[in-house]
Amino acid sequence: MTIQDVKQLKETIELEVKKSSNVFIVGHNSPDFDSIGSCIGLYSIVYNLGKKAYIVVDDDENTLNSGIKRLMEEYDLEYRFIKKSSLEKYKTKKSMLIVTDVNKKSMISLGDMLDEFRSIIVIDHHTENEDTIDTPNKFIDLSSSSACEIVGRVINALKIKCGCKVANALLVGISLDTKRFKQNTTSVTHDVAEKLINNGANIDYVNSLFLEEFESFCRISNLIINGTTIKKYSEDLLAPIQVSFTLDRNNPKEIYLKEDYAKAADKMMKFYGIDASFAMGYIDGDTVHISARSGKKVDVAKIMDKIGGGGTPTSAGCRIVTDDILNLEQELMDIVDLGISDEEEIYAEPKIVKVKQAKKNKKN
Repeated sequence: MTIQDVKQLKETIELEVKKSSNVFIVGHNSPDFDSIGSCIGLYSIVYNLGKKAYIVVDDDENTLNSGIKRLMEEYDLEYRFIKKSSLEKYKTKKSMLIVTDVNKKSMISLGDMLDEFRSIIVIDHHTENEDTIDTPNKFIDLSSSSACEIVGRVINALKIKCGCKVANALLVGISLDTKRFKQNTTSVTHDVAEKLINNGANIDYVNSLFLEEFESFCRISNLIINGTTIKKYSEDLLAPIQVSFTLDRNNPKEIYLKEDYAKAADKMMKFYGIDASFAMGYIDGDTVHISARSGKKVDVAKIMDKIGGGGTPTSAGCRIVTDDILNLEQELMDIVDLGISDEEEIYAEPKIVKVKQAKKNKKN
């Protein structure tokens, strides 16, 4: 996102908020720190522009990880978290919606209510597809580390003194999506982080939100140790491409938290020689979540896009309703496998469109 784009986003938010009676802010389902953090940052912007705002989180709190629950509990009274069922109490014909850290309508709790808002602004850093929300006010910057980075830049452009609570929420979102500033960072990322620290962000508090519960550690370790298979997708002995696939093979229908799959995929990337990892499993009775991670050799966003998901080149995911997770895993393997066998690279520019066509031809 260029300086001009940030200026345009700032001006659009100012204009649309002032035209609205109030503002609803929503991130993706099963929120992570970037989603919640950017929601809190946007709430602060709306508040400073003189309008009421509400953050919609419709997930069952028992499905949220401990860090997210702690953040929401500590911020709840001040930042107005509400369920979708409470929307009608506050919504008017002049209400607007800001969608953050996601651009696909199937991934937000208000996806079936988009026509009920006067205007919609989308702020995101993930790839688009046919499910992307249709709005003229769409600000998607793939070069940004996180939605929190984008929102942090808008706060700076508006010259808002955000305070330590907002600064903490934004910094934890940036920390999550940059793996504690180890990847996906630019000079802009570090500049935003520095300004957040100057506004009171506490590094110790931010780090404490990432502390793992022992039960979560055991679940993820069991998932990885008993459920991971590694496939080699290259004949080059000097630079093989190795991809890991993780699911609960002893009990494929076992339900885990979305966060468990994300952490499992992250942990697999810490092993030497793994170029991409996919962790998958059920998050309810019939919905499978896939978390995908990679280094520099594989663009997982393009792979996930072919099965209805999306993300960034190094961090992506999707949700699919199915009663046969093992077949789904095989289909995912086939996408990568066919891409290589047809000499379609899965490096920086995978061309999986041809893979999709090849699968259709097989059926015929």
